[in-house]
Amino acid sequence: MHFQFKDITYTLGFGQSRQVTVSGSIAAGEVLVVRGYSGSGKSTLLRILARLQPCDGGEAYLEGKSWLQIPGAVWRADVHYLAQKPALFDGTVAGNLAKPFETRLLSKKGLNPDQARAYMKKLLLGEDLWEQDARTLSGGEAARLAFVRALLIDPKVMLLDEPAAALDEESRRALHLTLSQWLEGPSRAALLVTHNNDYEGLHRVSFLDIGKQQRGE
Repeated sequence: MHFQFKDITYTLGFGQSRQVTVSGSIAAGEVLVVRGYSGSGKSTLLRILARLQPCDGGEAYLEGKSWLQIPGAVWRADVHYLAQKPALFDGTVAGNLAKPFETRLLSKKGLNPDQARAYMKKLLLGEDLWEQDARTLSGGEAARLAFVRALLIDPKVMLLDEPAAALDEESRRALHLTLSQWLEGPSRAALLVTHNNDYEGLHRVSFLDIGKQQRGE
């Protein structure tokens, strides 16, 4: 199995808190759609799997290797989390796309401007945005820019938290088509959090229903 997580346990809420335990797996080329009611812990699960916050128990494996055996920075490069409200940095769109490649881990790879522009075109982002201040982008443009940045990093697993929430129908279709094409490459898989069954156009989709697990439905 390409990516697997077993008995990931975490606590939600304050006061009347409750504990959640989730397991799942994804083969290469697949999308695992994580569904559940608001507050069921979907986004928290993705942040835990990206090792951006701790959990109470459980373990994840990438290509059979435990996350306990992989340094955090290396894991996060291979298991990339894309937040619903992506972080943008001061500077141009081009500068934002180059930002990950300033890290020591990715510096040797470097930004490929031609590849970046090709992905922008696929995501319906115009060439004129290249030198635009990233802070002036609309919510939908910012979401697609963050997705382009994730594609350029080219992780082994993408953890996508409502990536199409701010997109119109045309942009949503473009994102799903680009994700499907990316998944055709070797050793790639994705987890997708959605409230609205927003996975039309994606292939090889399986489901993890956190809400049903926790409510006993």
